[in-house]
Amino acid sequence: MTEHDAAAATNNLSEADKHLSRRQFIGGTAAAAGALMLHGLPVSAAGSNSASGSTHAANSKIAAISDKSFDALRSKIKGQVVTPSAADFAQVRSDMVWNQIKPDRSPDVIVKVKDTADVVEAVNFARENKLKVVVHGGGHTWCGLAIREGGMTIDLGALNEAQIDKANKKAVIQPVISNRDIGHMLAEQELAFPIGHCPTVKASGYLLNGGMSWNMGHWGPACQSVEAIEFVTADGKVVTASATEHTDLFWAARGVGPGMFAVATRYHLKCYDLPKAIRSSTYWYSLADLKEVATEVVELGRKMPDKVELSIFLIKAPDSIADKCKDYNGFCCMIASVAFGMTEEESKAALVPLANGKMPAKALMKSLNDTDTFATLAEKSGDAWPENHRNWVENQCSKANPVDYLMALRDKFVQAPSIQSVVVFCQSTGDRPLLVPDPNVSLSMDATSYGGIWTIFKDAKDDEANHAWHKEMVALLAPYTNQHYIGETDIVEDHKRIKESYAKDKWERMEKIRAKYDPDGVFFGFGGLKKA
Repeated sequence: MTEHDAAAATNNLSEADKHLSRRQFIGGTAAAAGALMLHGLPVSAAGSNSASGSTHAANSKIAAISDKSFDALRSKIKGQVVTPSAADFAQVRSDMVWNQIKPDRSPDVIVKVKDTADVVEAVNFARENKLKVVVHGGGHTWCGLAIREGGMTIDLGALNEAQIDKANKKAVIQPVISNRDIGHMLAEQELAFPIGHCPTVKASGYLLNGGMSWNMGHWGPACQSVEAIEFVTADGKVVTASATEHTDLFWAARGVGPGMFAVATRYHLKCYDLPKAIRSSTYWYSLADLKEVATEVVELGRKMPDKVELSIFLIKAPDSIADKCKDYNGFCCMIASVAFGMTEEESKAALVPLANGKMPAKALMKSLNDTDTFATLAEKSGDAWPENHRNWVENQCSKANPVDYLMALRDKFVQAPSIQSVVVFCQSTGDRPLLVPDPNVSLSMDATSYGGIWTIFKDAKDDEANHAWHKEMVALLAPYTNQHYIGETDIVEDHKRIKESYAKDKWERMEKIRAKYDPDGVFFGFGGLKKA
């Protein structure tokens, strides 16, 4: 790109960003999407820097770049350049990791961009100065993947605007808008999108990972409802990837997650009519009945429409039934069923098969046909996955019988050092598996159930006990694992999980596309993870 071209791109992008900064939403009212505070995620490091994850020294030249050298970048951007000599560097770095277990890695520089033009300048500077790049898009990335060893972290935190086109059921969003805010803005327009379960997770990482969403059995993973993505590529160019242009980049981006090799600055979303009568029924059981309960839930799930999200939890018992769960250290089995119907009659009918089963008679407590919205569902999930905590996380996609893996986990689960830890698995409903391979995206998940282990606790003094328990739980789950989901697997703890998240043919295709768009390895990809 010539200096003239770069300047022209910068001017054009600035105008586009000015349009978004006015927070004008097409087609009516909408609440402005504010940037939300990030908090804690988990992990340490793993020492690879190539696109494919091979291990070699980081391509970082900080020794040759003084603070003064960054002045050239500072003069070209509206945002902030934060180097290790800055008084707030440690805090800025820490704030980019939601998990309170912080990685032992550190970038050479953090660039807090204000618009797409800033992203262009940051990528160009990094490429010219041999600094590898990773992007912080505001998601959880439980193992702190926005922080790599050396190089440049581009922080997109200021890119949090949206436009909604109600008439055409479309939305264009910048990367750092939370699930909560997307749901709220769309609901005001009587629209919906397959947002994620945790309200504070931001769009960018969620969509690039693939997006395990609410109403996934019906709408599919969120990435299947992304119609185009605007990128800044490794050569500093601004491109739009879709089904008709840069189709290979578009394919790779929907599932590549933390291995992305360009900076996504806007997402074009396909939206849906808002389900106006969401109803949920929840049942709590003793873990003594887990085998019978899980058996019935799996069987009845197939008799419920795919608009029902059906999940099996191992979780802390509510206070009202805690005394009845003492034999299992205060834990219980919770069955959550949510119907995303357009009418009350539709949703209630969808939940009937579970209510008419044999096991509800043994429930310690139940709550039937509760009225919900995406907002209330998000808050319930937020309670289960609280902010400002320490977390270890591992997930799996499985075709195994859920009864088998739940029973394999139960006795170790109730020995959890923290009562806040959770196991949850979403089950298939309707006449097809929960996750069906889609050749149009790099997301590779193929499973009848999806879920995992969330080890959640508050105090650093409990790290050793919780980590030991977590690793034992992961080992128990391993024989039942078909694949991992790249957005919720600890690729720092075990680097092999990267490839294990993809079908072999999709991995090979993704690496070829990476080589095309980032031949010189400007972006870390899955690298820059140094094992502690």
